[in-house]
Amino acid sequence: MTDDQEKLKLKIQELLGKEITKFILKGKGAVNFAYQFETANGKYIVKQEREDKEFQPQNDLVVEATIMQKLEGLNLSLPIPKIVFVSDDPKMYGYEYIEGEILRSVWNSLTEEEKIDICHSLGCFHAEIGKKVTKEMSGASGIKINDSTGLHPEVAKDYDRLILDANIPSEFKSLAMKAKEIFDQTSDKIFFQFLHNDAQHENILIKDKKISGVIDFGEAEYGEVAKEFSRYIRDFPDHFQHIISAYEEKTGNKLSHERLVSNALLSGFIDIIEDYWKGGESREKAEKAMEKYKKLLT
Repeated sequence: MTDDQEKLKLKIQELLGKEITKFILKGKGAVNFAYQFETANGKYIVKQEREDKEFQPQNDLVVEATIMQKLEGLNLSLPIPKIVFVSDDPKMYGYEYIEGEILRSVWNSLTEEEKIDICHSLGCFHAEIGKKVTKEMSGASGIKINDSTGLHPEVAKDYDRLILDANIPSEFKSLAMKAKEIFDQTSDKIFFQFLHNDAQHENILIKDKKISGVIDFGEAEYGEVAKEFSRYIRDFPDHFQHIISAYEEKTGNKLSHERLVSNALLSGFIDIIEDYWKGGESREKAEKAMEKYKKLLT
């Protein structure tokens, strides 16, 4: 253990009021360090902000912890980590450890019925947080209120650049242009609500083939709901419809399928192109993704 980690351990002991019996670095992300530690009566995770973070997240860790504390008190159908301490200096928070594996690691081992059940649970969860966390509550928690109906600025910038790139197949460009046209034409078919905004397979924990927790609210905002389902469409193109249908049933909101899919394609276009340029299996993956989007958009 380094000197800095020993100081951090002592700070956490002070905040928690319990002696730490085990303390390890669990992972280093682009923005935060994750530590796992144990006391005589429990296991915990700590997220600590990196001084040399690779990008600026939408919410700092204190705001993220505030959001999670509010959600944890709303009696939601899926578990939210229980915050046990928050620190502004150093910027970090700790929460009770949730048993489970990330969804990506178990997805292929699930039966079709189990996959659909998980998708239904996710759709209901996003409906719940949209109903229970109002715009006013979101603002009071310190998260961004995003009234934009357009693409994320970085996505729009990437799109404009890639459409002019001669090294991209014309059929890829044509499909992206069609998606952009659809997205622009469906700006009247939108709903705004509180969003997790990073709902994807690494932030969903699974135990005994059920969702045991939803983590990482660092990108949460109040904004257009199409953003919420973008990664589900990219990660689970054959199953995301079950998430959407459960959400619609729970909220009564009829979402534009075309807008959801076009937004997902445009949001992930840069990743698809980078895979294509790598060649080999990555290129095959990119080609399959674009073929799937073509079917979904038609």
